[in-house]
Amino acid sequence: MTYEQALSQLITYGDNINNAFLILAKQPSVNVLPLRATKSHLKNVLTKFINNAIDEDDLCLWAAIIENQQAIDSYEIEDFLYALNNSELMGEINKESITKMLTLLE
Repeated sequence: MTYEQALSQLITYGDNINNAFLILAKQPSVNVLPLRATKSHLKNVLTKFINNAIDEDDLCLWAAIIENQQAIDSYEIEDFLYALNNSELMGEINKESITKMLTLLE
């Protein structure tokens, strides 16, 4: 898996995300054009949480990495990432709060 493929797996929370974490950890600063994390990507990950495919820890880890990864342009969803990384601002992270977040993305 290339660095760019690892970034893509991360943004989409793809099936090969654990391998992507390993690749990104081994090469934390490769000079590539930033990939964009969009509302569509965020909706996908939030839906995975609602459907119990990932848990709160997975969701928070994803948000933290997306927000802090220099090779990812997260401008479009930065407010949502901030809220996920500072969950005390929105109460706890649960299906109800994430469902509300999904409605804001519509």
